[in-house]
Amino acid sequence: MVLGIGTDILDIRRLFPDFLQPDDPFLRSAFTPREIAQAGTRPEPLKYYGTRFAGKEAVFKTLGASPDLVRRLADIEILDDENGAPRCVLSGAVGAWAAERGAETVHISLSWDGDLAVAFAVLEGSPEKTQ
Repeated sequence: MVLGIGTDILDIRRLFPDFLQPDDPFLRSAFTPREIAQAGTRPEPLKYYGTRFAGKEAVFKTLGASPDLVRRLADIEILDDENGAPRCVLSGAVGAWAAERGAETVHISLSWDGDLAVAFAVLEGSPEKTQ
């Protein structure tokens, strides 16, 4: 059953090149070490980060989460699988919030064109599991 949907669009130019520095505090708080490592293998890491940031925002929208959770961007990890498809895993407070609502899977689609990144997410699960 679909528990929520979310979409987000981001102008990648809002992420400045300084953002790519390993000591950038926002980079470290918004992305997991594995996301940072995967971005480092890409020819255009800024676009990688832009699509993932839009993806994290789309996932928050699927959850209908409180503003306190929105600050926990690294609790949403979006990595490419062996075929290049994005896969989303929730952990920490965000994962707990989702599990309490019966969430089982997050489906996510990411894309970019020029300076725009777009993401669409669907939260799937069984709300009756929480009863």
